[in-house]
Amino acid sequence: MLGKKKEAAYGDIDTFISHHMEIKGEIHTKGSLRLDGRVEGQIKAEGDVVLGEKGWVKGEIKAKNIIIAGNIEGNVHAENRLEIAPSGQVHGDVACDILVIEEGGILNGLARMKKMEKKEERGKEKK
Repeated sequence: MLGKKKEAAYGDIDTFISHHMEIKGEIHTKGSLRLDGRVEGQIKAEGDVVLGEKGWVKGEIKAKNIIIAGNIEGNVHAENRLEIAPSGQVHGDVACDILVIEEGGILNGLARMKKMEKKEERGKEKK
């Protein structure tokens, strides 16, 4: 289970989608989102996204920081940090600066570390 302490480290949750809710379409929020329901479509958040253990997404997630404790079938783009909890499953490619996969967490896809790309670009500019 995802602890309140871990969620608090990512900031306040502005929007909560419960496990009773199913959404088909895009979700855009200027704040942070906690998702325990099902979404078919793209999720874009200027804040953080927490996909709870009962959460399921078929589509893409883009946010500042992302915690995955549920299941996503699609690509994940975290501006900063992506964390896959022990119950989390990502079936798609990920891009982030910091990647944490806890024991039991699953990443079935490619990982692209944006920090490394930034360093390589700076190295090319100096030449």
